[in-house]
Amino acid sequence: MTHWTRIRGIALATALISLPACETLQSPDAVAAQGTANLQQYGQTTFEATGAREAKSVFLVGLLQLHNFEYEDARASFQKTLEIDPDFVMAIWGETLTHWHALWPRSDLAAARASFARLGETSEARIERGQTERERDYLRTLDILLQEGDRLARRIDYSDALYDLHKKYPDDLDAAAFYALSILARSDGRKPYYYMRAAAVTEAILEKNPLHPGALHYNIHSYDDPVHAPLGLRAARDYIKVAPSAVHALHMGAHIFYPLAMWEEGVARNKTSFHEAVSRQPNPEDRYHPETFHSLSWLPYGLQQKGAFDEARDYIGKIADQVERYPDYKMARMHYIETRAAYLIDTQDWDHALADVDIDHTGLSPYAVTTDLYFQGIRALHRGEMDRAREALVAMGAPKVPAAGRRPDVAPALQHLALEGQIALAEGDTQSAIAKLEQVAEIETGWPLDVGPPQPVQPMAELVGHVHRELGDKQKAREYYQLSLKTAPGRVRTLEGLSALGD
Repeated sequence: MTHWTRIRGIALATALISLPACETLQSPDAVAAQGTANLQQYGQTTFEATGAREAKSVFLVGLLQLHNFEYEDARASFQKTLEIDPDFVMAIWGETLTHWHALWPRSDLAAARASFARLGETSEARIERGQTERERDYLRTLDILLQEGDRLARRIDYSDALYDLHKKYPDDLDAAAFYALSILARSDGRKPYYYMRAAAVTEAILEKNPLHPGALHYNIHSYDDPVHAPLGLRAARDYIKVAPSAVHALHMGAHIFYPLAMWEEGVARNKTSFHEAVSRQPNPEDRYHPETFHSLSWLPYGLQQKGAFDEARDYIGKIADQVERYPDYKMARMHYIETRAAYLIDTQDWDHALADVDIDHTGLSPYAVTTDLYFQGIRALHRGEMDRAREALVAMGAPKVPAAGRRPDVAPALQHLALEGQIALAEGDTQSAIAKLEQVAEIETGWPLDVGPPQPVQPMAELVGHVHRELGDKQKAREYYQLSLKTAPGRVRTLEGLSALGD
């Protein structure tokens, strides 16, 4: 059992699990007001599945946990369902989906295939295990997801299959919710087209069931960029009331509050999520669960925008402690690199002790490695250490701008080009430096908007604004600062740069 499950136990009977057809929906505020009356609240849904009566309530909890991305707890619930009723086929469907993390790079395809294979040796045998036509249709979509072949192609085929499922069973709100999630997963970073399609599906679900956790969750993801975030405010405020037992739900409001520069609300959500996650560990000093890092890694940035630099540093210190305790933990090293670089760029405190910590790059993503090298390079420039800055640039390798993807995919190339431009500036080649840096800002602003702390950690348009200001070109500086605010709304360093220009 996971550390989550050991703390909560399998107290599933207390969960708010289903909505009888004759019952009137409560408002999210009414659900929240119940307080401890429901110790495990994950939202409400109904789902017809063949199996023993006593197993169905446990299965429904697992389904709700799955919509909340509580993958390990959901797996435990589905496994408990199978202990009660070994022939509960849809519990194997659910357990299989706990290994597929639609929006996170942590899917375990081999484990998913092994789980699904328990239903039979062939696709036909597995699908035929469904007890009803609808169950077989659900299993067919999963079979498509787990086929061999290109990752994105499988996601697209899976999404198309879920569309057919949704259309065939229009009253099945879970089919609609999984279809919405599949649209987000197939987008491959291409906002807003796919995200607005997903939003339309989730809005329709919420009209019928405003307490559906998947609809609220995926609705927030559909709107979590600076342009569309106002449309997600309702879900951001309701989700935490509807599913307060889900650590991820406690964090999700920040996906809307950060793009709107609502720092107080965003920081509060991340604090609640982080401290709740730690409280569920048998020992708070144990290795943090990946979900714990999700909120912890967002906290310093929000606090820095509030001017709470000491508190931001304290939370970075918690990440540093994890790096020290668990040096092989890649997630801790990755988040330390990112939060440390963002903090020191925001404070410009290049001699701070945080900067002296060497991080092992073994096994880290290109984004994490180049972020650390970029930080080291600009720190060296600020300290007048040109040779070290050039060494960092060489260590980055040749820049390659990908044709598509998400911001962490393009960030390595942007950081290389930005460091190259700043080195040229320090060497006195102003014309070449400006051309290079403006090119970087153009590439950055041409990519889809994203959410959370900026990636790269230093917005490129802001950097160009600073350079133009230092060179005395106020008009150009203002142009780039305003451009930066479109991708990083409410960012303090950008606002301070604008303010320094005067009228």
